[in-house]
Amino acid sequence: MGSLAHKAALVTGAASGIGLATADLLEREGAHVYRADIASGAGVHLDVTDEGSWVTALLQIPKLDIFVHSAGIASVSLIEGCSFEDWRRVLAVNLDGAFLGLKHVLPMMRKNPGGGSVILIGSASGIKPAAGAAAYCSSKAALGMLAKCAALEAKDANVRVNWISPAGVVTPMWKDLPEVPDRSKHPLHRMAFPDEVAEAILFLAGDGAAGITGTELRLDAGYTL
Repeated sequence: MGSLAHKAALVTGAASGIGLATADLLEREGAHVYRADIASGAGVHLDVTDEGSWVTALLQIPKLDIFVHSAGIASVSLIEGCSFEDWRRVLAVNLDGAFLGLKHVLPMMRKNPGGGSVILIGSASGIKPAAGAAAYCSSKAALGMLAKCAALEAKDANVRVNWISPAGVVTPMWKDLPEVPDRSKHPLHRMAFPDEVAEAILFLAGDGAAGITGTELRLDAGYTL
């Protein structure tokens, strides 16, 4: 029996990348995983930018112990050339989506005698700025403060809220890379892989992290040093 036996988990962005790796790992550890994504074929259809979609999706979930918000997008554009539409699109998915998730998931977790664990996926780009990524960097920087506020508001119910900030991860977001990084390289000399981020999420979701809340776990191989 896995470490998360009898736990129910919701993972957004579960059709690919970090979300898919996380859903697979949590399932292997015994959790009942609800895989949510806007992509067709997802177990739970969810547009994270639409509050009505959250309400409909969560009607399918009677109990929730773990919430992993992995849905996210990026956009590459200098500020001067970034359309307001693109700016708002990135903020809508990366920040508004996390807000809506917290707004509707936290009341469910408050009903649990043992509380719950929320893990948001931030980014090293929320710590270290990058030219041409103002929308993405801003969304991830704000995500960290959102997580801290949520952690304070939910601690009375024993609901923990943390976030992970990886640097580059080999996901579809990086599909234009000339080549996939070599996993055999030293872990501090390459990008991370989704299953490595999933392992960090598993730690924060489990009882071994029972005393950790409002905390950022940097998985960036020293990128932000």
